[in-house]
Amino acid sequence: MKHIKKLFVSADIEGTAGITRWEETENGHPRYAYFQDQMSREVAAACRGALGAGCEEILVKAAPDSACNLIPRMLPEEVCLFRGWGSDPMSMMCGLDETFDGVFFTGYHSGVGMDCNPLSHTMNTQNTAVLINGEPASE
Repeated sequence: MKHIKKLFVSADIEGTAGITRWEETENGHPRYAYFQDQMSREVAAACRGALGAGCEEILVKAAPDSACNLIPRMLPEEVCLFRGWGSDPMSMMCGLDETFDGVFFTGYHSGVGMDCNPLSHTMNTQNTAVLINGEPASE
């Protein structure tokens, strides 16, 4: 089995433990700081696990909303953090290329129309379905 030496982590917020309301994902809401901290702890734990398993390089893409939800000081210092948005069609996976050995997803949520997450959606709340080759897709 090949060891993952270079890892890409895409971090979303709507699937972060405990989040059940849209307002909790929005900067300025009274409970946002709590969930921003929770998201950052979840991402940091995934990164520490990868580093402990021998991963040498990690790029974290902060993905939700402003793409600035993660608290950088909470991540292991070996981690590189990609914040903000550009015009890249890879969107929440911007920065991923063929040099990575693996990908982790943290804080992701159910796709549009699924009842198993109170904030289920796919890319935005206006989509009623997203299909790839006729199959439902999430983010």
